[in-house]
Amino acid sequence: MEHSAIPEEHLPADLNQIERNVSSQMERDRPLQHQIVGFEGPADPLHPHNWSLARRVWVTFTLALFNLIVTISSSIFGTAQNEVSKEFNVSRELTVLGTSLFLVGYIIGPLIFGPVSERFGRKYPLIAGVALSSLFGLMPALGQNLATIIIGRFFAGLFGVAPIAILGGVITDCWNPVHRGVALAFCICLVFSGPTFGPVIGGFIVASSLGWRWTMWVVVIVGLATSLLSLITYPETYGPRVLQVKARRMRKNTGDLSIHAPLDVEETSLKHLAQTYLIRPWVLFFNEPILILLTIYQSFIYGLMYLFYQSYPITFGEVRGWNPQLSTLPLLGIIIGVLIGTVVVVIYTQTYFRWKVEANNGHFEPEDRLPLMIFGGLLVPAGLFWYGWTSDPAIAWPSEVSTGILIGWGMYTIFIQCFTYIIDCYTGISNSAMAANGAVRSIFGAVFPLFATYLYHGLGTDWATSLIAFLSLAMTPVPAVFYYYGARIRARSKMV
Repeated sequence: MEHSAIPEEHLPADLNQIERNVSSQMERDRPLQHQIVGFEGPADPLHPHNWSLARRVWVTFTLALFNLIVTISSSIFGTAQNEVSKEFNVSRELTVLGTSLFLVGYIIGPLIFGPVSERFGRKYPLIAGVALSSLFGLMPALGQNLATIIIGRFFAGLFGVAPIAILGGVITDCWNPVHRGVALAFCICLVFSGPTFGPVIGGFIVASSLGWRWTMWVVVIVGLATSLLSLITYPETYGPRVLQVKARRMRKNTGDLSIHAPLDVEETSLKHLAQTYLIRPWVLFFNEPILILLTIYQSFIYGLMYLFYQSYPITFGEVRGWNPQLSTLPLLGIIIGVLIGTVVVVIYTQTYFRWKVEANNGHFEPEDRLPLMIFGGLLVPAGLFWYGWTSDPAIAWPSEVSTGILIGWGMYTIFIQCFTYIIDCYTGISNSAMAANGAVRSIFGAVFPLFATYLYHGLGTDWATSLIAFLSLAMTPVPAVFYYYGARIRARSKMV
């Protein structure tokens, strides 16, 4: 990645929005004669786009690590379900709530952390979210009844979604559109791999002498340690918040109390905050066909990922007769597919997409992201049909395990390109767009595990997976439609 100054058109749109909000406020407060500070042009070294490459890579790596921790936490409990069922004498279906309620927390969390990060910056909401999620992990680690465990899992998910909710904002803060695709590819790779690593790690912990509670202790320890380290080393990336620090320093050095950042004088009434941060995501969602359809497609893929964490133990454990820790190992096929997808996305971004941007003097169309998404949309149903119809124990297991490569590759490609396309379409209000997207996506993630067992026991792996494959196939035209008509649809939007 090159280190370069940011062109004017890539200055943060959210900062421009704040400045517009401030203008009317300043009219009312004119006697105070606020002196509003800003960045000193596109090459200002204070702007995160102009930080050293090493610093921006560190920010991205830490963000990705936070996402890896919380996504492992989201699925690792699934491997403990049988043990919890036996210990508390409840049905296995009831213990699935330990995963589903974690994801219910994901529904609410983005509507909190997205707005908070736009008001108070990225650093402290990010660290506080992971730290609180880790502390609530103590409830299932120590709980002596199922209610305590499930409540703890809900609040762990509510706060644990912070890195996912803030991810798009931080990447936009630090990287221009070309390099943003590479940074997002890396982060989403870990977001996607984390839930898949969870059952693999958890399977070996549960089978060891440590017992199922250590699936929670591992997350608690790593989460708190990373939060403490980040408190010391992680910088603030949000442009308006950076300007607040600059204004505070200038007031201290000059004694001039009229110096303020745009964020200092932005309206903070409860009505304004509710309209901007709580209502706007849903107004945007229900009025933007691009956001609605891509969110549904991405949510289906997200739910499918969590469905696999319930279906793989059935397919490889019950049908093929593998022991619990081995029955989750085939999920590594999905991780291999995700890694392949990451490499392909990076190559695509640094070749074709970069060429498009440079050929248009730094400008690009968001639809340039979509050809790869169309390709990923074809991989998923192909992998699903292959998975379903090689599940017979008479067919050698390597064939069925290999299907995870296609499925993981396709799911990741759809997910990442959908993510970047939404951010590119709604750059100035990306946190609002992603807040609605994240809430809907988490509903699918919470619901899919609840019917996975019934689906696979009722229809069998072959027809259950084929049903999902047909649904996936029905969604493949979505990115193709936006590739050809997305620019026209955006031109009619009142919010882009």
